[in-house]
This record gives sequence, C-alpha cells and structure tokens, in this order.
Amino acid sequence: MSRAVGIKEVAERAGVSITTVSHALNDKGRISLATRLRVYEVAEELGYRPNATARNLAGGRSGLIGMCVAQPGESSFAVSDYAYYAELISAASVAALDRGYALMLVPTARPDAWSPSQVDGAIVVDPIAGDPMLEGVERAGAPVVTTGRVPGRSSGWWVDTDHRSVTHAMLDHLAARGAERIALLGSLRIASYSIDTHKAYLEWCDEHGQQPIDVTVRGDLTESAGFEATVKLLRRKRPPDAVHSPLDTLARGALLAAQSRGLSVPHDLMVSGCPDSAASRSSRPGLTAFEVYPSRIGEAAVEILTALINGSEPPQAQVYVPGRFIARGSTRRRVVNRPPAQARADNGGSAHARRRNAGPRTRSVR
Repeated sequence: MSRAVGIKEVAERAGVSITTVSHALNDKGRISLATRLRVYEVAEELGYRPNATARNLAGGRSGLIGMCVAQPGESSFAVSDYAYYAELISAASVAALDRGYALMLVPTARPDAWSPSQVDGAIVVDPIAGDPMLEGVERAGAPVVTTGRVPGRSSGWWVDTDHRSVTHAMLDHLAARGAERIALLGSLRIASYSIDTHKAYLEWCDEHGQQPIDVTVRGDLTESAGFEATVKLLRRKRPPDAVHSPLDTLARGALLAAQSRGLSVPHDLMVSGCPDSAASRSSRPGLTAFEVYPSRIGEAAVEILTALINGSEPPQAQVYVPGRFIARGSTRRRVVNRPPAQARADNGGSAHARRRNAGPRTRSVR
C-alpha cells in the first residue's frame, strides 16, 4: 500500500517552502497567482489531500458541524420519516466530509450542544422565530446558516426554495386544467415555507377572483392528518375541485381521502404537493409535485458555512435553489373548453373580469 503524500513532497516538487504550500492551499498569505497555481497543479498531480484533523487542531477547531431540524411545539416527528430531511442531511454530510468536517445531528432537546468547543458552526433546518435551538447557536457565537429563512428577518445566511413562485406555478397549473375552487392544505405559519406558501395562495386567489379555501392542519403533519382534513373539505356543500399542499405527506393524505369517498382523481378532485418524493412518485395516481432538490440545498448550506468558518466571504449571503415542476396523474385532467362568459360566471364573475380588463399585471419573482 502506497504512503499518503504529505505537504513536504508537494513543497519539494513545486520548489517552494512548506509554508508557501500551506498558504497557497488555504488561500492565505501574499503569494503570486503563478505560484499559487503551481502549488495547486503539483498537489493535484501527486494526489495530495490535506489532513483535516491536523488542520482543525492547528486552528483550534473541533472539525464538527452541528445540524438540527426545528420542530414546532404542537408536533413531533422522526427526521428519518420525511424524505426531504433525510436527503438534505445525507447530502450535507457528504459535502461536509469533502471539506474535512463531520456533521453532527443535534437533538432538538439539546440547545446546550452548541458550545464553541463542540461545533465550529451550525445549520438549522426550517428555523422558527424564537426557537431555543436557534437562540442557542446564536448565543454560542458560532457561524450559523439556515435552510429556510428565519421568519421576521431579512438578513442572515440562508438557503431556500422560492415557495411563493412554486405556489403560483402550481395554482396556475391547476387552473389551466379546469380547477375553479382550489383549497390550500397547509401547516401552522411559523416556518418560512408555510408563511410564503400561504401568502402566495392569498395573492393568487385575489388575482383570480377566487374565494380562499384555506385549511391549517395542526399537530403531526402526517398522511392521516391530510386525510382527515380533506374528508372535512369534501363534506362541504361546495367542496373544492383541487387541493394543493406545501407538504407531500398532507397531499398524499388528500389522495386517500378522495379515493375513500369514491371520487375520481383527477376528474373529480385534483391534488398537488411539494416537495417531490419516492412516495409521491409511487402514489396511485402519481402525485403532481415540485422537486425542490433538498440535496442541493444541503450542499449549498455546507458550502456557505465552511466558508464562514474559514474566515472567507461566501459569494452570496442568501441562495434560492431552483426547482422543477413535475406533472403526474393526479392533475392530468382533460380540459373542456367552455364559453368565455360561462367561464367568467363560474369563476366569480365581475371582480375577476375587472382585473383582467384593467390591463397586464406583473408579479416580481425572486
């Protein structure tokens, strides 16, 4: 077995000092660009990999990144039960290892785990304003990046999905397939994804002259909860003809509720959700969803955080990760063209017509 290449071999091959190699590879010191590039080339050629443990010890660091998933007081869940969290954490772990750090998942009951001697930085997933975990890491003084914004704050380091644009796209899709009474099946508005989705839904309803059908699911956000909430919606005198949810678990519960009442999906009820998941793909019919790429979100969060730990300025303080719309059977309804006058009357009539005739409207997409 060949011996690992050390910094001394890189220095000898490049014809520079060990200190120069160290500064070049760590973006420190006043070194010419030509020398820095020469060191990079030699290191790559020899297959040199920095000793992360030695580097962290020399810098007085633990080599650990803490991560936690915020949980509302009304619900509790196992992170592994949600594909979104599992994929995000897995990708973040790999990205951290690639940069010489280990990712430590911190239980929400341990806000004291954020002491600077234990972690070099932290990632908080879906932060909640006033959450003790978030306050704990901020008190510790370690750099922190969130996936999802901290509600009520415009500053900070975060990675997110543009949930307002996602919601507008989903509702436009449902309306294009003939939906006239679209319900939103959401959660408590305490995390940024829920706040943004709800705001976008109300905006869309106002623009299209639809009376909002807004349902907040409390407690555990499971398929059972989505099932029960949708059954209540379907018992209304004028039930919705489409349901959208920012949580795929609730959307899949809506599918089951429709089927339990003998309704055809998508002909009697269309359903869409976010994010996409293996369970959504295997649903019958398949659930129309928006892929938000949690792996990319986790990788971007680690990239920003490790730059902050190393004293560098990340290229961006806030990052929106683009997603992908995926239409499946749950909204694959055949559209029947109706007379414009009838369509206007069915959709609430004059208020919508006035908006449409007032001229083009523009919406800012972040």
